[in-house]
Parts: sequence; structure tokens; C-alpha cells
Amino acid sequence: MIDPPERVLEGSAAERTEDGFLVLLTIILVVVAIAQILLRNLFSITLLWAEPVVRMLVLWTAFMGALVAVRENRHIRIDALLRLLSADQRRYVDIVVHLFNASVCGLLAVIAVDFVHDEYTYDMRGALDLPTWIFQLIFPLAFGVMSWRFLRQCWSSIARTSLTP
Repeated sequence: MIDPPERVLEGSAAERTEDGFLVLLTIILVVVAIAQILLRNLFSITLLWAEPVVRMLVLWTAFMGALVAVRENRHIRIDALLRLLSADQRRYVDIVVHLFNASVCGLLAVIAVDFVHDEYTYDMRGALDLPTWIFQLIFPLAFGVMSWRFLRQCWSSIARTSLTP
């Protein structure tokens, strides 16, 4: 019997932290966006930093949402044809799909590390005069964790396949 790897980055405390961070990002995003709209329309005041901060918050919120979707195996998938397959056939397809997803996310994580390194090297500045590489850390982090999660799902599919006679 093949046991799936331990739940690294997947424990209930880690999941609650991840979910809490996503909620916090969403709250900050909504508050900053609404404040910017109200200040602009009611008082003709524009917060110069608000628009780039909102863009970065949207980026981080989207990637954190993608992490949660992959963690819960509720990401977008085309499964119309899978419904026509038997349970065993679906498990084999799941293994291939999870390996493909893990490979793509792993490749994107490596590319993202180079991207963030370039931003660090050239000392690019963004919102609030902060280095842009800080905001862009979500790229390698999210793609790396998603790759790991897809590998875990692949391993679970392999374990389920080898357990069935």
C-alpha cells in the first residue's frame, strides 16, 4: 500500500491561516477601493497610491483564491468527457492531468523566480515607493505551492489506483 506524503503546508492551522489571509486581502481591497471612489466623488480627493495598491491586491487575491481552489480540488476543469469514463479510467486521467498541472505550475514558478529576481536586481519601484519584487513574490510562491498540491493530488490518485484490485 502506498501512503500519500504528509500534509506539508496543508494542516488545518495552515489552511485557516491561508483562508484568513485571503479574507484580509479581500477586506483591504474592498475598503481601499470604496474609500478611493467615495473620496474622489464626494470630496474631489484622489489617493495617488490607491489605484496601484488595488491592482496589487487584486493580483494577490486572485492567486490566493487559486491556491485555495487547488487545495480543495475545486479549480476550473473540463470534465464533460470524464463523466463518460469508468471510475478506474478517471483515476488514470486524473494522474496524467495532475502531473501536467504540476509541471506547468512548476515551470511557471521557475520563470517567476527569474522575473522577481530581475525586478530585485533592477530595483524597480511601485506603489508607495516600495520595491515591486515584494508585490510580485506571489508569482513564484503561488505557482510553487500549486505545483506541490497538484503533485500531492497525483500521489493520492496513484495511491487510490494501486489500492483497487
